[in-house]
Amino acid sequence: MRTANSLRNMSTAAVQILITIVLRFVAQSYFVHILGLKYQGLNGLFSSIIGMLGMAELGLGTAILFNMYGFIAKKDTDTIQALLRFYKWCYRFVALIVAVFGLILLPFLPMMVDMSSISENVYIIYLLFLIDAVVSYLFIYKQSILIAHQKTHVITMADLAYNIVYNLGQIALLILTHNFTLILMIVIVLQVMKNIWINAIADKRYPYIKEKKVSKLKASIAHNFFKQMRGQVFHIFGGFVVFGTDSLVISSFLGLKVMGLYSNYLLITNTLNNFFLQIVGAVTPSVGDLLTEHNDDESFAVHKKLSFVCFWLYSFASVSIFVIMQPFINLWLGEGFLLPTTVLFVIALNFYVQGMRSPMTVFQQAAGIFYENRFVPLMEAAVNLVATLLFVQWFGLAGVLMGTVLCTMVLYGYSFPKYTFVPIFKREVSVYVKEQVSYLLSFALVFAFTAGLAHFVHVNNVWGEFILSVVLCLFIPNLICYFLFRKTEEFAYFKNLFLGLIFRKQKNS
Repeated sequence: MRTANSLRNMSTAAVQILITIVLRFVAQSYFVHILGLKYQGLNGLFSSIIGMLGMAELGLGTAILFNMYGFIAKKDTDTIQALLRFYKWCYRFVALIVAVFGLILLPFLPMMVDMSSISENVYIIYLLFLIDAVVSYLFIYKQSILIAHQKTHVITMADLAYNIVYNLGQIALLILTHNFTLILMIVIVLQVMKNIWINAIADKRYPYIKEKKVSKLKASIAHNFFKQMRGQVFHIFGGFVVFGTDSLVISSFLGLKVMGLYSNYLLITNTLNNFFLQIVGAVTPSVGDLLTEHNDDESFAVHKKLSFVCFWLYSFASVSIFVIMQPFINLWLGEGFLLPTTVLFVIALNFYVQGMRSPMTVFQQAAGIFYENRFVPLMEAAVNLVATLLFVQWFGLAGVLMGTVLCTMVLYGYSFPKYTFVPIFKREVSVYVKEQVSYLLSFALVFAFTAGLAHFVHVNNVWGEFILSVVLCLFIPNLICYFLFRKTEEFAYFKNLFLGLIFRKQKNS
């Protein structure tokens, strides 16, 4: 049942992301060519600020899911009802905090943005970003019961409908009005409609959550919840410093134009990463359900399979980013929108390093490990901030991303083995080190061989260069991975799973 739910969630996520990718790239093309790079940079900057305000959530969503797994397994609907009511009021408080602190930042906008470079009212644009964030918190709490029941495909389909209407509407409005403010207003309306739809589905599937008479949440459960939340404060703060400040540093030190150029690359890497996270995240509820059984051997077997999938996906994608990105940007937007190859190399490296965090993060979140490692994000944030502010002076945009790569080593070298790997899987640290070093060396081989071949085999035609790069990346990294891992248990498992799905479909057809 866990495998079936995970596969359903993964396949739905894959369809949603693939359609969204096409729509986003088309919409981004119109956005950049009609409104320009400075609007693109402004969009990236305000998205980061809203992400900073999202610290007020303090990991509420993750803590919610962890608390629900056990009660869903026990079919304890009374406690689930009490939890949902408790979460509703928590999210309303979060919405209030985000709104208040968001308004406090209004007078400081001229320090972050050259107001004269944007033709529309920057204050109104920022307020619309803020309203969109606040409204989303008021509706989101019921989604947790769908995710905890391993029904994320329902949310994914709602996201797909939202993205289709939003991106097509954005293109139409850009062509007809050239008005960014109007687009943001439409976003808010669509966001509200999507959340109402998801909540209605949750009510229909689990009608007991609509009942008005709800028991009071037990003090012991509330105490455990707030303990996790105290730990999550550190994780969210650290996460913001590591990932949320990049846009602020780029805009402040390098300007909105550089931020706009980087946003185009960021769209591609974020789209790929969201695609992979949807796939990996689809198994998180199943992992949470698995961990309630306290079977260390089975948990470790799942970890090995998840790590194998993540390595193959992220190594293939990272190499493809480095090899294909430049000809793709050239075809998509033009030669004037290209970043230096050194920046692209750090983007690709950062994509792999951050992506390989996923297997440990899935088990960490599913196991509710938030409080024990609460000080690690502060260490990570300190390293990132110091490194970023130094490196941006010496290496520019590449330096900002190098700081993110460097600080992540705190997780790989200290946090993951001590707080996640050893406690959950009951294995020695040496097993973890061997696993990570093996994957890192394999990635270096895949990257060096494919990038080296692409460097020496090229054509003097933009379309030809793009097609050749795609062909090389489709075959070379995957062939290397096949020869490296074809005799492993993990490869055999996914091979049999894939063949089983194909033959089952043929049998049913």
